[in-house]
Amino acid sequence: MKNTLCFLFISVFFISVSIAQSKKEVKKFKIKSSTETLTETKDGKEKTFNESFQRFDKNGNVTEEIQYNKDGSFKKKETTKFNKHDDETEKVIFDEKGNVTKKTLTEYNSNNDKTLEKNYDAKDQMTEKTQFGYNAKGEKTFELTTDLQGKIIKKSIYTYDKNSLKIEKKTTDVNGNVIALKKYSYEF
Repeated sequence: MKNTLCFLFISVFFISVSIAQSKKEVKKFKIKSSTETLTETKDGKEKTFNESFQRFDKNGNVTEEIQYNKDGSFKKKETTKFNKHDDETEKVIFDEKGNVTKKTLTEYNSNNDKTLEKNYDAKDQMTEKTQFGYNAKGEKTFELTTDLQGKIIKKSIYTYDKNSLKIEKKTTDVNGNVIALKKYSYEF
């Protein structure tokens, strides 16, 4: 029993170390994938199952992530695609049956600023889109989320101080009512 616990601890330690590698380390060591397994001992019997799996691209980005239930059965999967600047361009979420539940497509401008994000449902129908605007300094000035018909769902306006530090994000609903006000302060 003592040896089993020691083995379990060492296994979990090495697995945790390998899963918890930074993007930089994944790229440096050319890690292609990582699997996290767990061995539990119950009533004197060991049971080992996969907890998660990650696949990486050559830049260390997670392109596929799978999570498993306690019995080792498939729970959820996410796939992600990136552009040449390592910006996320597509994220697809699958349910426990392997069916797509949500897809998000993202576009960027020539400065690599996110300009458009479109969300799709399980039937591949766009449910909403969010447009992002920037000023001449490259500061995000607004986010405008609309539904399938183009009706505004919410709008966020960003305000900056003279040093280009974000000081406020005000979010309004479809009627222009403030639903959230986030303020930022800095200590120098």
